[in-house]
Amino acid sequence: MNFWTYFLRRVASIPPTILIILLIIFIVFSTVGNANTVSTAFPAYSDSLQSFLMAFGIFVANILTGNWGLLNHLPSQQAFTGPLNMLISIYFYSTLEVVMIAAPVALLISFPLGRYLGTHPADKMAMLLKMLVATGYLMPAYVVGLLLQVLFGRNAITGNPLGVFPISGAFNINALFIGNSVPSWITTNGILIPQPTHMLLFDALIHGDMLLASDALMHLALPLATLIISITAVVTFSLESGYVDNMGQEYVRSARSRGIPERQVVIRHVRRNAVLPVMASATIMIAYILSNIIMMEYVFDYPGIGMFLVITMTAGQYYPAAVVIFLLGLIVIITGITIDMVNYLKNPFIRI
Repeated sequence: MNFWTYFLRRVASIPPTILIILLIIFIVFSTVGNANTVSTAFPAYSDSLQSFLMAFGIFVANILTGNWGLLNHLPSQQAFTGPLNMLISIYFYSTLEVVMIAAPVALLISFPLGRYLGTHPADKMAMLLKMLVATGYLMPAYVVGLLLQVLFGRNAITGNPLGVFPISGAFNINALFIGNSVPSWITTNGILIPQPTHMLLFDALIHGDMLLASDALMHLALPLATLIISITAVVTFSLESGYVDNMGQEYVRSARSRGIPERQVVIRHVRRNAVLPVMASATIMIAYILSNIIMMEYVFDYPGIGMFLVITMTAGQYYPAAVVIFLLGLIVIITGITIDMVNYLKNPFIRI
């Protein structure tokens, strides 16, 4: 199968997958009602199939065209009013800020760690590290977050010398205000919106506000550590399995018999094949990481898309929650197809 045939088949699977996701969302959330917080809500329908299909069609059209309505109020301390898509984008950028820092750090740790565990399975240090990786893999993100809050959170334990990091929020209000006003590069609409990237740490660095940047980094420390632990554990676990499976293969023994140094055997021959299981399960990993992001943001009260989802769900505002769930599903679909394309180019067995 050539590349374009495979690509077109994967792309052709997107519309039915999206329709299935929207159908499930519509059936689940339209039956439980919706709080009167957005001007666009779930269309009502009667018991007839025609009425259901018409209501579902209106719902799909609104979602796909970005007609998500105006938010009348948000059930939190923030008093945002305006287009729902604007609010979701603001929360999305906050989550993106965490992911942009945590993911590269986690991958830089995971790849050498996974190779070490897979190529030195009998070492005592490898066994200890393997136990730690397994613990991080099995513990939900909210448990990891709570442990980090207890160990390193400010005022979590009285007299704890390690408790130096804030345990909630994205910034300290005292670091934000200069005199009686916020910096000129932060706009307000019931919610603070840093400019130009909408990511507080990066924008503070761009504008040279080191006080606010350091405060934002302190608030990010524990959420970042939680996400890094979760991503590192799942990627390392998969990489280790790939190395272990390949180290005993015939091609490895053949390379050793030709006198190739062990390091070169691993780097030139084993590494590429060991990464294939990671690529094959990357879509599941993305979904796993997204679920951990939601739990992490809830534990640390971090104003990201996961926290917004929890706020709207608990307040009975199911239409905004449905939009967020759809967007998260869309992220999984797009990243999954992208990973499949890369996997096609890297894995010769798919091309058969």
